[in-house]
Amino acid sequence: MKRNRIIIGICVVIVFGVLIYFLLPPKIPVITYHDFTRGSVEDNMQITEEVFRKQMKFLKKHHYKSLTLKEMECFLEKKCRLPKRSVLITMDDGWKNELEIAAPILKEYNLHAVIFYVGSNIQGDSPNFMNQEDLERLKKDYPNIELASHTYQLHQEDAYLKSTIELQEDMEKEKEIISNPYFAYPYGKNSKNYLKALEKEGYHLAFTFGPEKEHRKCKRSDSPYLIPRLNFSTDVPMWKFILRLIWFR
Repeated sequence: MKRNRIIIGICVVIVFGVLIYFLLPPKIPVITYHDFTRGSVEDNMQITEEVFRKQMKFLKKHHYKSLTLKEMECFLEKKCRLPKRSVLITMDDGWKNELEIAAPILKEYNLHAVIFYVGSNIQGDSPNFMNQEDLERLKKDYPNIELASHTYQLHQEDAYLKSTIELQEDMEKEKEIISNPYFAYPYGKNSKNYLKALEKEGYHLAFTFGPEKEHRKCKRSDSPYLIPRLNFSTDVPMWKFILRLIWFR
């Protein structure tokens, strides 16, 4: 009798969980990466090639739809329905290894992704970030990866304290490189001035970042200028990666 009650209890929990999954309003996990490495990890913003491959293989194996920014915008505007298993894959800054390591894996598994690029890196002053030649190669060899804005030269932790005019001037410089109307705040920090500048410059969506705030999936009720993202690095085990994808929050 006791064994039967346990089995019935487990079945009830499973059925209840499935009902919640299908009845709750849709939510999209926006997952974020930064630098990639084939060697040892230097900080929690890096992820190894091996771990990244396992995560992307999971998305492909379980039939996740990797979204474009236009599809994400359509979702937030309530103009289209997306599969329950949808995800937006983003990478920040424009690290060279996003091209050398991440891009081939994404192409192998036929997954779409976005790189939020810091425009001033185009000059090639740092060997760690993609320059003009790298961007041309990215566009040619990896059409599954789109570019969006991560400021031109205001990738600073205190950028959100700038005036609306200063922010607009930086956005106008960035538009000379990337015309996509999508933006990710540097260090995830935003302000009223940022919101005003984004609206005046005609941006459609803007993304936050950071586990200390809004560490959850994106809901349709979220502001298009305050879209939360989930950070993933090598210190996130596979079970936690999967849990973040399927968890209701």
